[in-house]
Amino acid sequence: MIYFISRNILKLFFKIFFRLKIVGSANCPKTGPLIIAPNHTSFLDPLIAGFAVPRPLNFMARRSLFKNKFFGNIIKSVNAFPLKREGADVGAMRLAIDKLCQGKAVLIFPEGTRSKDGNLGEPRAGIGFLAASSGANILPCYIKGPREALPKGAIFPRFKKITVYVGKPLKMDKNKSEKEYYMQIAEDTMAAIKDLKNKA
Repeated sequence: MIYFISRNILKLFFKIFFRLKIVGSANCPKTGPLIIAPNHTSFLDPLIAGFAVPRPLNFMARRSLFKNKFFGNIIKSVNAFPLKREGADVGAMRLAIDKLCQGKAVLIFPEGTRSKDGNLGEPRAGIGFLAASSGANILPCYIKGPREALPKGAIFPRFKKITVYVGKPLKMDKNKSEKEYYMQIAEDTMAAIKDLKNKA
């Protein structure tokens, strides 16, 4: 309940000031485990990705953001869970798999980090591991404009137009454990995001 109230208020704000537009939201499956997989260029991306899908979205956030009890409670209310930035956070990955196995939607950036120049980066195998371990479909998305709205190092946003292009879900096989398969999933996901970018 709190999630939808917070999301709808913020979504209205973005529609007014950032002229937010969502293209292809009907492609999002209404039920079942789902990984939302957008490109990553700005701190605004998790928020914007949440606007693009009509179901609650769980996402990882830097563990340091939870140190402040007040702010930590706020981001928990919108389904964030902590991620350790140093090395592989096995606990966060297990929690993400648990949420997916419960039929929930989880946000994962295939590149693993923000792009420094706004271009699409190389994918990491983590998204493939999550998809193969849970049987979740992957929903590729291309987010256009947040880097211009909130560049790296900026404190205050600029009111630039933001558009989200939502692709068709990619279906994965469950319980395949080959590392090559994880990487193939990641590469297929990035190819789908690139295709959305080219059509934007």
